[in-house]
Amino acid sequence: MNQLDLDVQSLNKYFSKLAPEEIIKECLKKFGKKITYICSFGTESAIILDMIAKINKNFPIFLLNTNFLFPETIAYKEELLRKLKLTNCIDIFPEKRLLDKEDPNDDLWTRNTDRCCELRKVLPLENKLIGMKAWISGRKSIHKGQREKLQVFEALNNKVVVNPLVNITKQQVNNYFKENNLPEHPLFKLGYLSIGCIHCTFKPTNLEDPRSGRWKNDTKTECGIHLTKKRD
Repeated sequence: MNQLDLDVQSLNKYFSKLAPEEIIKECLKKFGKKITYICSFGTESAIILDMIAKINKNFPIFLLNTNFLFPETIAYKEELLRKLKLTNCIDIFPEKRLLDKEDPNDDLWTRNTDRCCELRKVLPLENKLIGMKAWISGRKSIHKGQREKLQVFEALNNKVVVNPLVNITKQQVNNYFKENNLPEHPLFKLGYLSIGCIHCTFKPTNLEDPRSGRWKNDTKTECGIHLTKKRD
């Protein structure tokens, strides 16, 4: 077990039972300016954004802008940033050189969804996280699949990943939106429960599994940013 694993083990021991807001506060104390929130501006993203806004409105927030996001997602981002007065959100775009080489016609998603996600999300995030020690994720066990066994703190690719909402329930999600007067994603009322890129987002086939509408007719369940990097 390396030092990062030991650190994560200790973090889970002492902080995993805290309320999500307190987990975020403790992470700010521990990691200072070396932590960010990777935000999809999806249907439940407003919860962590609201918690962050109550702690530090200049907290760094990264959006992986694949150039394939729904216009509604971009509009929702602007609405939330304005409402919560968050001042430090950065769009991270894929590298043009790689797109010109491997996806000049923007159709790689039709042939190789894994490589498409790697070019447009995984590699840009990897580059942006250089110098960071930790990042916050909005993953929850209610999202099923690989996410059901998540811990609050994880070691991933030499970083600490923090999942402050991992134990939240669907009712608590709904209650938080109502109690804090948070707007819903425009596509939520149309039946979309998990929202990513235009080409690979559909209405869920199973309402108990919000992510069942992602990568329809494909065994893929994750974009790759939460997976261990393959080493050559």
